[in-house]
Amino acid sequence: MKLTLQIKLLPTKEQSQSLLDTIKISNIACNKISDVAWEKREFNQYRLHHLVYRNIKDTFDLSAQMVVRSISKVVNAYKLDKKSKRIFKPLGAIIYDSRILSYKGDSVSIWSVDGRLKIPFICHNPKYLPYIKGEADLIHKKGKFYLFQTVEV
Repeated sequence: MKLTLQIKLLPTKEQSQSLLDTIKISNIACNKISDVAWEKREFNQYRLHHLVYRNIKDTFDLSAQMVVRSISKVVNAYKLDKKSKRIFKPLGAIIYDSRILSYKGDSVSIWSVDGRLKIPFICHNPKYLPYIKGEADLIHKKGKFYLFQTVEV
């Protein structure tokens, strides 16, 4: 059975700014990817990757895996409906996987535009942490940061 853990991050002021910058840059990149996908009418992840990867990687301060996750976010947005162009909000959630996010004890190591950040967190169901499977969404809500992490039990 799959569950979603809500994990509250406890970043410093500098870490908060770094996470905000990461979210904003990632969503700007998603909008650029969406522009190409819409213009070329290309919604296949493999083909879209070949169209945009190098340009996005060179233009934005994103790691290779974050570029791949951004392309995936755009492709998933177009799966619902290809009749209208997708536009991503500046503070929309971004997706992390095990290559750019890991848990170590009571802190998380998370990729940002300023490098890896080690941030303490609070999880109300820590017994599920060993069962982490799949991706996590980084959410910014009311000035706080949360990871919505998939676990399989």
